[in-house]
Amino acid sequence: MRRGRIGLVKVIVLNIVLFLQVLLLFLFLFEDRIELPALLQAAGRIHPLILHLPIGVLVFLVVLLFFRKEFRRKSFERIVFLCLILISITASLSALFGLFLSLQEGYGAESIWQHKIGGIILSFLCYFLLIAYNSIKRIKAIFYSGVGITIAALLFTGHTGSMITHGENFVLEPLMNKQKEELSVETSSLYKFAVEPVLEKKCFSCHNEKKSKGGLVMTSVAKFKQGGEEGVEWEAGNPEASRLIQYIHLPMEDDLHMPPDGKTQLTPEEIFILEAWIQAGADFEKKLAEYSETDTIRKWVSARVNSQVKVREEKIYSFNPVSQDVIDKLNTPFRTVFPLYQNSPALQADFFVRESFQPASLEELKEIREQLVVLNLSMMPITDEQLKTIAQFVNLEKLNLNFTDVKGTGFSALKSLSKLASVSLAGTAIGNEEIHSMISAPSLRELFIWNTKISEPEAVALQNQYPKVKIVANLFNDSSTLQLSKPILVNEGILKRGELLQLKHSMPGVVIRYSLDGSLPDSSSNKIYEKPIVVNETVKLKALACKEGWYCSELLEATCYVDGYKSDAVTLLKPADKQYPGEGASSLIDGRKGFTDVLKEPSWLGFRENNFEAGFDFGIQPPAIHKIVLSYADNLGGYVFPPTEVEVWGGKNAQDLKLLKSIKVEQPLAYRPQRMEALAVSFDLVKHPYYKIIAKPVSKLPLWHGGKGQKGWFFVDEVFFY
Repeated sequence: MRRGRIGLVKVIVLNIVLFLQVLLLFLFLFEDRIELPALLQAAGRIHPLILHLPIGVLVFLVVLLFFRKEFRRKSFERIVFLCLILISITASLSALFGLFLSLQEGYGAESIWQHKIGGIILSFLCYFLLIAYNSIKRIKAIFYSGVGITIAALLFTGHTGSMITHGENFVLEPLMNKQKEELSVETSSLYKFAVEPVLEKKCFSCHNEKKSKGGLVMTSVAKFKQGGEEGVEWEAGNPEASRLIQYIHLPMEDDLHMPPDGKTQLTPEEIFILEAWIQAGADFEKKLAEYSETDTIRKWVSARVNSQVKVREEKIYSFNPVSQDVIDKLNTPFRTVFPLYQNSPALQADFFVRESFQPASLEELKEIREQLVVLNLSMMPITDEQLKTIAQFVNLEKLNLNFTDVKGTGFSALKSLSKLASVSLAGTAIGNEEIHSMISAPSLRELFIWNTKISEPEAVALQNQYPKVKIVANLFNDSSTLQLSKPILVNEGILKRGELLQLKHSMPGVVIRYSLDGSLPDSSSNKIYEKPIVVNETVKLKALACKEGWYCSELLEATCYVDGYKSDAVTLLKPADKQYPGEGASSLIDGRKGFTDVLKEPSWLGFRENNFEAGFDFGIQPPAIHKIVLSYADNLGGYVFPPTEVEVWGGKNAQDLKLLKSIKVEQPLAYRPQRMEALAVSFDLVKHPYYKIIAKPVSKLPLWHGGKGQKGWFFVDEVFFY
């Protein structure tokens, strides 16, 4: 009876494994027709976890075969058979989940093909080992040969897998005596000299010929220029609009943040290099001497080459590190705490968003009072009162108070910091009298005081009086006229009804001129920003900053959305494309804005085959409405165009409607930077319970476009009623 049950279990297990082999082969042959649901996408990501199981059991089996004489025959056969079952099932699941994963990620075609073939062959070999052993009932030479072949397949599959995740020659690279090309600013391009080393350290491991996440290969200049699945990674001259920079600044927990959480992050200096290179035009061939003397990237490289600044050696600190739990607890959306170097107990803390700063957030850092070595409070509303708290960070070496509210009356509190070597006070209200209590600190070695009340002659006198301290009183040491940075829009996103629109600039004495109708402001006309602006509807803001002795800034352009009347219910009358379903009709009124270069996020609804058609029900007490605004994406490189025509219908219900307004939309005549756009449709004031909106995608892309003749896309994330 017992043998019968064991036999039944064997039959069931063998049939399950056979089913997995057939399923694996079927999915492999028809993978180009497969669209994975979210559940199977999640299952695919288990592949890196489960792939180690068949490896471990197979190694155990090999060891077991060497000691077969130490076991009774029947016990030995049962153990071997159990091992073969585990090996076969886990190898099959690993190959299956790996196939699911390959359909999601962007990998080099050759490497992923080899790895998939190796995984499938390995899965079938494990199954045949199981069948052979179950049939012959005893150990034979043919079984040992099968084990040897299986191990060879395992080594091949593991090798091709390591090439995908870690790059070519991952194992042998330390043994290869390959000398790196010696670079200099005279013989190489500035990209090769300054930019590529940053990308090589932080980006190449995920964006190479073997593993190209998002379809982006950065190891080849030619392929880097082509971009990835979402297009080119930068907009020359505009770091803020460049996806390469945007992803770096996303919150760490965001799936799109780069480098991913768990990888070594870019330092502020490395981010500055990438931003400055893009600002200067993102040129791959130009040498340092070919850049303008006013370009920030040239100034940065020249300063380091001319002063022969070496890479700072990692300093050894004697104090104990804090736990990762403490660091995680201190990290918030407006404050980051991180090690100064990898595996170093020394910490740096940076604060962000002036409006969100609270004195308590500085007090909370007392938990790391011994470990805090660098503190960046630039642009925070810090006063002299908070300097008493800063004085408790006993090992502080570098303090950034640029553009804060300190006046210098509390500097004496910082004299107790025996290791404070660098202090930045640019853009503050300190004067010549107050600075003496700071500059006389025994450990101070550099002091930044540009754009303060301290005049140039006073700065020269200070330098003579304190020769051991390097005093930087000018942002740049040449007489060229510099350009101001753009004004800052404080409250980005969707404004609540009654919320005031706020602008600011980090440079004191700047005049901000603006318009809300899309017209171009200049240095002598248009409205001057003096106080927050009242806006009741979506507006197109354009603003620039000007100051005597400086070039006016580049133009700030932003669509400022204001929350409108909310409908009781919204319905999609035609479905969105199955690739871009968003979160259904609710995406249109959830108050979440999308990014024009991340069209797969749930904020967006994409339409190509169907018109965008949606119904909005305002119930039995509808508000008076005279305008609707569609927020849509304009990403011509991604085939995403404005709609060709928009219709607004209104009436008592979905069956009783009349046309309120129909407009033709002007189409672009050439490529332009991707952006968010607002399309307003105005009509006479009405109070209808129900509205229907229709927006028609481009039926054929224009002749100037790379996809001429193909259908265009229309992407919408919000609809506002005013």
